[in-house]
Amino acid sequence: MCADPVTLAVIATAATAGSQLYQGYAAKQQGKYEQNVANANAKLERDAAYDAQNRGKLEEQARWRQVAQARSAATAAFAANGLDTTFGTPVDVDADSLGAGYMDAQTIRENYERETRGYLISSANYTAQGRAARERGNSAFTGSILQAGGTILSGASSISGMMPAQSATVGGFGRSTSSGSSLPNSAFKW
Repeated sequence: MCADPVTLAVIATAATAGSQLYQGYAAKQQGKYEQNVANANAKLERDAAYDAQNRGKLEEQARWRQVAQARSAATAAFAANGLDTTFGTPVDVDADSLGAGYMDAQTIRENYERETRGYLISSANYTAQGRAARERGNSAFTGSILQAGGTILSGASSISGMMPAQSATVGGFGRSTSSGSSLPNSAFKW
């Protein structure tokens, strides 16, 4: 059994348009999936930033405790040797210990802030990548709709060329596809 060419053209046009729409839909779904993955990665990076900040603050506190213990031990040692701890060398040693503690604490703070900032930048990048993936999917879907529309119009044009020519007149003023003239000469006489 062989189908007529018009039926085959209609089927081919519909199948092509359907395939284009399906591809666009699949691209849109892929974009959504990629955005969800990127958003999950962004959340992990934000969590890592929070963790880095907390670890850094704990490390800074621990360093200050060590500085305080070292200062106390030095003051106790000076006092045990009979030195006045309110002036002279004991004060200089205490000031040096305190200065070193500030430098250490500042270094620790800068390190954990830098680490935190890196995680936050990564998080923002993942979020942007997710949005871009979603937009690519949406654009592909819109493009597939337009392609399918073009395919349908092209198919309709091809199919209309396969149809036998018919006369289409309305009230005697329409145009006939079988004759060369589009309007009778008397149509616009005043």
